[in-house]
Amino acid sequence: MCYHKSLSVAAPELEARYDAVMPDAANFGPVYHTNAYQFPAWPIVTRQEPGKLQLINWGLIPRWAKTREAATDIRTKTINARAETIYEKPSYRTAAQKGQRCLIPVTGFYEWHTIGSKKFPFYISTTNQKIASIAGLWDEWPDPGTGELIPTYTLLTTDANPLLAAIHNTKKRMPCVLSPKAERAWLHDELSEADALALLSAPYPASQMHSYSISKRITSRTEPSDVPEVMAPATYPELSKNPHLFA
Repeated sequence: MCYHKSLSVAAPELEARYDAVMPDAANFGPVYHTNAYQFPAWPIVTRQEPGKLQLINWGLIPRWAKTREAATDIRTKTINARAETIYEKPSYRTAAQKGQRCLIPVTGFYEWHTIGSKKFPFYISTTNQKIASIAGLWDEWPDPGTGELIPTYTLLTTDANPLLAAIHNTKKRMPCVLSPKAERAWLHDELSEADALALLSAPYPASQMHSYSISKRITSRTEPSDVPEVMAPATYPELSKNPHLFA
């Protein structure tokens, strides 16, 4: 799964990468670490409006949520969606069928390696793309109290490649990071269900990813984690005998 990610670039670089405009009011700056359970607003490119970078909150609220309480509850369970079941699960089925696909820009993401009761954080990025796209779905929830349409998104995951299987060794899942060709198809093409599932089933090549262990500051309750220092490398004796964790 993927609950932690980064986007450590400024708005102009993001606009150039996606040929899309960021709203002036967005006031977007580099993000070194964000936690999904904070439901952060994130710059998203939707298939419906590919020329815009829209700040949309993480944690998809499906249209059928009846109350704010229900919306608050369900979004804790829709941070990630298994790509294999997006056309089956009620929370994602309508968005998938309507082609409400989106790109989630990242410069990297974080996962944990488990040895017994200990967990060791890693930072993973792509070597051939400074800013990569993760496949997502988005939807709009009509707030019954205000009538406002609130857009939210979920991040899609697939089976891990060998690198991520070694790092994320309890779940063996990874984000649906897209190649440039798959990114164009996900954003622009009229994909059938079979085509979409086939596109999402191919994990990003391990040979085009870089990984290293970082300090446990990322989970500190006393130090800020959205700072460059959270991405600094750290070594652990427990990991030294497993070269498959590093690329």
